[in-house]
Amino acid sequence: MDIKTLLNNLHEEVSCSVCMITFTDPKMLPCLHSFCLHCLEGILRTSGRHDIITCPECRRESRVPGSGNLKDLPTNFRINSLLDVLAIQACSTTGVKCGNCDKKSSQSLYCFQCCAFWCDDCITGHNIIRANKDHRVLALKDFQDQDIEDVLKRPAFCGKPGHEKKELEFFCKTCEEPVCYSCAATIHGDGHIKILLEEAANESKAEAKTVIESQKEMAQKMRNKIFQIDQNCAKIRGEVANAKRRVQQFADNIFAVIETKKQEIIHEVENQGQQSLQRLEIQRNEIEHQAQKIETGIENTETLLKRSTNLEIAQLDKTLKTIFQEGVRLEGGQVDCDLEGLRQFIFVENETLLEKAITEGIGSFKTF
Repeated sequence: MDIKTLLNNLHEEVSCSVCMITFTDPKMLPCLHSFCLHCLEGILRTSGRHDIITCPECRRESRVPGSGNLKDLPTNFRINSLLDVLAIQACSTTGVKCGNCDKKSSQSLYCFQCCAFWCDDCITGHNIIRANKDHRVLALKDFQDQDIEDVLKRPAFCGKPGHEKKELEFFCKTCEEPVCYSCAATIHGDGHIKILLEEAANESKAEAKTVIESQKEMAQKMRNKIFQIDQNCAKIRGEVANAKRRVQQFADNIFAVIETKKQEIIHEVENQGQQSLQRLEIQRNEIEHQAQKIETGIENTETLLKRSTNLEIAQLDKTLKTIFQEGVRLEGGQVDCDLEGLRQFIFVENETLLEKAITEGIGSFKTF
């Protein structure tokens, strides 16, 4: 991250995710997440355990240092450096606390060797000390980006009481912690394997690079599998869409065939019905014609009977037979015409087709 981006995101970088305010005494868990010491102490206190602490970020469980004191967790020196940078940025509005007298001032200075802020009054005492004559001191108002980067590269100092000004120069491999020269000679004396901090850092870098390469390879394999899964997902979506289209097309074809057959049957029913109606209409017309002839003969006969004399009526026997024979021929009181039989129009369902569709469906779905 370049310095400008870092400065733009500085408040986010120096805010504890538990208390949501600026870090105080930032401590780092083995999972590399950092929190305020008092926040971690509160988490441990409410967890009901004294030997295990759970990271609020990743929920990974870590062992409490053997001393039982969370103060012995590694200090996040980078965050401490960022806190100094934040103080430098805010000095014009809030002022900075002097590392000697605790007085806040907006006209403070920063010593890159002492890694401390000095007010105008105390800087004079700092400068008159012979050991500090080569110290680089700069007013906060004169800070540039490169000066900020120098603050971030400042050395780390020992956290043991009385060693606050002693730089961490060694790494105790036995205790797996950085130590100053005094600690290396006393607390981490005989029997402890110690190497220069730079050498330990180089070893850690080499191990980290090996792990990183291994993790990169694993991550790449996972990405390849994810890519393959994405391809399979896309293929499955395509296959699903294709199967749905084929089902729809087949169903549409069946519907089209059924519709055609339906129309054929309906047409046949209508045709047969029309033919039957036409025949009945012809018969009706014929009978109507015959009935009219009979009715006309009856009317004429009745008129003749009313107007004729007995002699004329007696001579009408043959005439009447001729009149009615021209109308219709009576045989046992029946009309001389065969009526069209009453037809029943019944649709005979193809129950086999319906049962087959119900039991076997229109097809089947399979995956391979």
